[in-house]
Amino acid sequence: MKFSSNLCDDVWAPYATSVTTASVSAILCVATVPGNLLICWAIIKDPNRELKSSFNYLVLNLAIADSFIGIVTEPVFVWYHSAEAMHHQVLGLRWVVYMSYFMSSTASVLSIAALATDRYITVTSITTRKLSSSQVIAASVAIWVFSGGLPFLYFVAGFYTLAFIFANTTIILTMALLVFYFVRIFRRLNAHARHMRSVLGHGTTRKGLHVEKKATKCFFLILVSFFLCSFPSCVMIYVINLCSTCSCVLIHWFRDLQYLLVLVNSAFNQFLYAWRMGGFRRAFGRIHPIFVGWEGREKRSTVSVSNEQSTGADLDDMRKFEN
Repeated sequence: MKFSSNLCDDVWAPYATSVTTASVSAILCVATVPGNLLICWAIIKDPNRELKSSFNYLVLNLAIADSFIGIVTEPVFVWYHSAEAMHHQVLGLRWVVYMSYFMSSTASVLSIAALATDRYITVTSITTRKLSSSQVIAASVAIWVFSGGLPFLYFVAGFYTLAFIFANTTIILTMALLVFYFVRIFRRLNAHARHMRSVLGHGTTRKGLHVEKKATKCFFLILVSFFLCSFPSCVMIYVINLCSTCSCVLIHWFRDLQYLLVLVNSAFNQFLYAWRMGGFRRAFGRIHPIFVGWEGREKRSTVSVSNEQSTGADLDDMRKFEN
């Protein structure tokens, strides 16, 4: 296939491809929407008055992006690919699918990058530094402006070139940032753990060691999830653009699978961020009795994966030590 061409756009996708994409999109819609809407509700309502922070506002931005995916993008996928499976004349409406996909997915991926940046700044700064509300608002606006503008390249360059741009400007850069942040945060918390052992003795189990374990585990899960979903998607986009001998069957399968992998990652975001944070679990417990069990479980665990612990006494001790 010649790079930047839209070969196979006028060829019907295999029936199995269309049915698979429609079915998986329907399942992801059910998995994505309720949890993310609950996250938005918890932050806006804030029943425990403890969710008003820059980090949680970025979580809200991510939840809005993922909710958009579940409410708009995935239903559009179900409709389009169901019609495609029955060979209804919807090929001229592909732009609706592409526009909604690239806008919502770009906003979701960039929101992950913003969350990681906020945590990185909080953990590695010498002083107790966090993003201000104005910085968070500016970052959120920038994310949506970029996400809203990028899909319009489809009308100029076509799907395959736009997918290539999306892979290189959004997915690969975010993946590189997550790896960089993970290494730096791991080293910083490890240094703090060694300091605490030297000061308090090797037998101590002070919170610093627990913070290191929990924070590193959380960030590692985020990194692994993003990598497992995004790396194969990027490979498929490269194959689509650069393979000159690939059949249209393979192109259609790769086109839809790279969609679905990014959408799967968006469905997982809620469980990697808000649902692992103590403040959100307590808020969920106040919002509806069904989540009381989550609230009670969180009370038995003193560590969350957000800035709640990262900005506490342990980081203050670490910064004093390093100064």
